[in-house]
Formats: sequence, C-alpha cells, structure tokens
Amino acid sequence: AGMMKLARAFLLLAALIVAIPASSSARTRPTPTPEPTAAPVADPAVTRLVRQQFVLWQAGQVNKSLYDQQILDKLTDDKLAQTSKALAQLGPLTDAVYMGPWLSADFPPGAKGYLYHMLCSDGAIYFWIALDPQGKIATILFKNRLDIENVTPSPATPPPSPP
Repeated sequence: AGMMKLARAFLLLAALIVAIPASSSARTRPTPTPEPTAAPVADPAVTRLVRQQFVLWQAGQVNKSLYDQQILDKLTDDKLAQTSKALAQLGPLTDAVYMGPWLSADFPPGAKGYLYHMLCSDGAIYFWIALDPQGKIATILFKNRLDIENVTPSPATPPPSPP
C-alpha cells in the first residue's frame, strides 16, 4: 500500500510538471524538444560503501570505526537495534539506485552528501549519507519518503530564446 501511495505521488508530481501551460502566441511554432537530462552518475566507491553499510545496518552490525564521533555520540544500542529491525523487514537488498547529491547546512566542512534509493525484495527506503573529507561517515539517514528539503534541486533549464 505504501509503494502504491509513493507511485501515485510520483505520478501526481509528473502530472504537475507536465501541466505547465504553454504561452499563447498569435502564431504557432513547433514545441521545442527539451534537452534530455543526464541521470546523475554515482561514484562506484560510494555505491559500494552504501550497499555495504545498508546490509550491515539491516544485520545490526555497524562498524563504528567508519563513523565520525558526532554520529557515534548519537548511536545508542537501542537506536541501532530499532533501525536494524525496521530495515531487516524490507528483505534482502536487490539494488541501490543513486538519485543525486545531497547538501545540508549540518554537514561538517568539506563533507559530501549522497542520496540513494535502496530497493529490497519486500520494500524500499531512501538512504542519505554524507562523508567527511577523510571518508568517514558524517551523517546517515534512512527514510521511507523523500523530504523535499533534503533533495538538491536540479538547475532549471532556461526557456529557449525567441527567434
């Protein structure tokens, strides 16, 4: 039921994007073909780390040496057990789809964030991760929906200039 709701939300969003009214002009011109937007390219090393961390979180076996102290301070055994139990219910990981960069004012200086959609046999979840300049995990979030405030918007394509 949650996946259907998510699918309907995406379709609604797509419908809203498509339903932008065309400007009415006296003479008709062919509609310009939009430039295809390139899919974001994932860093294979980050994708490997994301897959590995996700599976470890599902198993409740977090390698704490890979995390910044600021996360370790918040990572209680209860929080790990609770998150692990919820992630394990999604079933085995089938794919990790890179969705794009993630920016946040909460990042330590020089950290880079990444957003993935983790697809599992019995469900899916969004996985936000930020790595500090030393490659340690500075931030990690699992959410069952996209929060607009966490997604970096793509730059808008400027409208074609009139002839």
